[in-house]
Amino acid sequence: MASSFSIDKKLENKKLSKPSSVWNDSKAQGFKDIVKRGLFKGSPDSDVSPWNFIYAFIFFFLSFGLLITSIAKLQIVEGAKMAQRSEINKVRISKIPAERGIIFDADGVKLVENVASMNVYLSIESYIEKDGQLDNEKLGASMDTLGGMLGDNWRQVAVNSEEVYDSLSDRVYSIYMSSPYFSKILLASDIDNDVAIKIKARMQEIPGITIDNGNKRKYLYNEYFTHILGYTGEASARDIEILEGIGMGDTVGKIGVERYYNEEFRGIGGQLAEEIDALGRSVSKEPYILKTPQAGKTLYLTIKKDIQIKMYELLADAVTKHDAAGGAGIIQDVNTGEILAIVSYPSYNGNLFVGGISQSEYSQIINDKRNPLLNRAIAAQMPPGSTFKTVIATAGLDSKVITRNTVYVSRAGYSFSNGAPFQEYRKNVYGSLTVVDALAVSSNIFFCELIRDWDMNKLVPYLEKFGIGAYTKIDIPGEAPGRLPSPENKIKLAKTTSPWLEPIWYPEGDSCNSVIGQGITLVTPIQMSNWMAAIANGGTLYTPHVAKKFVDEKGFEYPVKFEPLQENIASQSSLEIVRKGMWETVNGSRGIVGSLSNTGTKVAAKTGTAEFGKVNEKGIYEDTHAWVAGFFPFDKPKYSFTVFLEDGGSSSNASAVMREMITWMVQNGFVE
Repeated sequence: MASSFSIDKKLENKKLSKPSSVWNDSKAQGFKDIVKRGLFKGSPDSDVSPWNFIYAFIFFFLSFGLLITSIAKLQIVEGAKMAQRSEINKVRISKIPAERGIIFDADGVKLVENVASMNVYLSIESYIEKDGQLDNEKLGASMDTLGGMLGDNWRQVAVNSEEVYDSLSDRVYSIYMSSPYFSKILLASDIDNDVAIKIKARMQEIPGITIDNGNKRKYLYNEYFTHILGYTGEASARDIEILEGIGMGDTVGKIGVERYYNEEFRGIGGQLAEEIDALGRSVSKEPYILKTPQAGKTLYLTIKKDIQIKMYELLADAVTKHDAAGGAGIIQDVNTGEILAIVSYPSYNGNLFVGGISQSEYSQIINDKRNPLLNRAIAAQMPPGSTFKTVIATAGLDSKVITRNTVYVSRAGYSFSNGAPFQEYRKNVYGSLTVVDALAVSSNIFFCELIRDWDMNKLVPYLEKFGIGAYTKIDIPGEAPGRLPSPENKIKLAKTTSPWLEPIWYPEGDSCNSVIGQGITLVTPIQMSNWMAAIANGGTLYTPHVAKKFVDEKGFEYPVKFEPLQENIASQSSLEIVRKGMWETVNGSRGIVGSLSNTGTKVAAKTGTAEFGKVNEKGIYEDTHAWVAGFFPFDKPKYSFTVFLEDGGSSSNASAVMREMITWMVQNGFVE
């Protein structure tokens, strides 16, 4: 392809020089020392005979004559050979990338592997003139020729060929000047075989170009695990700035556990010395390994492949069936914080990003209205709806604002002092309710009466114990903190991102909306799964995590340990009452999630239908998010769960996903 670009002008007239040798200076200093010490004359203090120096002088004269003869022979007879040899006496020291550690699931099923790939490298010394300047014209011509053959293998997002060439000048200059030896620069990775054949056929036209074997990541289960595993790519300028020991051309994790545990995966690179000719081609029969690379550690996850895939498939079906925008599903060990499955749907194929994704592929992903790049399991901040009542009930009991026997009367609805209406879902009437009853039927009025007898500012510390508005610190990058419903946060919102809000907290309206999981309350699916686990296990809020252990190349194991986020978030008596309410929600005569009562194990749960968007003429929100969360088995809790359908309609749609999931787990031996 023709090109009119030129290499960055800032490289013109710059001298590219290597560290100078001190050999000649040291020899000169040594000669001065000899003269100074008087060893070329008979010193009065010396017991050496003057005749010894005469003999030495004669010997030196004869030796010098032989030396002159040898030099003449070298210049005349061997001159051509020496000149030829001088063209190939450069030594290049290159990096030997360490084998990146691979990834298995909890049962030893391989999820990621390294496979062979072909990479194109440039030896920049082939473009350095005798005066130390970079030959811009020569380099530009080579890149023009190479670019025409690489085509789509440039795989640069939103970068045309001219911009690639311009940015190359920065790479060339930075790598060359930062290295005390000749180095190779990665130009393109994982090229196609037919492209490699074309390049090899024209290597004489492109000085310094070599094609070397390398390896790349291959993700074996595509979309099922992308939001957990992430993917790798070439280090960006930002990566080099924030990641220790990373340089241009290095491979790093970009997102997911590939990013979070990049240091453990990448190992320690080695160094290779080889002799090269004027075109930058290796002429060494056996390159010398200066430093042997050490492979990165292998990671075993807490994730179980089969549970992960099943959850993904069930979510995909539900999103399609109910025309939802997306969804998330989590299964978590309540006693450790270990995650067995964490799904965000839709997803994408991480293999597309390995080595750099093409513009067309990237456009297809980012233009998808369903936003597959968003990890909904950890970053979707949504109103939790009535699932939030489990937290409010625990806080009310623990603060002694209510007891197990406190009764509030549920009626269809009423108006606040300012005239604003507040009502039960669908204007249902439940009559006299205890907290257990209120959880079972999901009464809005009960929890509104609770907060009217209390104070929102006094509730906030209890919410913080449950991790509301805080990161769970899961070992997957990109987590969002949600939002704590508080008067302070409402004022901040009104002044910043939500100027339509009144910067006033209404003790009735704002407080009542917040405690039923509406208003400014926002949570993520992982936060919900985590607080359900804490309710189930007796009050410990663990750090949710997907890493189990690392194993090095010698077989030594390194368990990954996580400290609990919070212990004793509530009294055992308060938690026991809330668990009872969640049991009644599924199994009681008034419970609203009876579909989970026939899964083959005892389940406790709470649903949520979180309203958003516009209200119709009947005063009902037309759009809702669907939630269900809880734990099982009830008598001896092992797993917590959360299913979220964004704009997924009724909570019963989420419950249907979890019913099939739990039933499948029971049938396949995951539940005792």
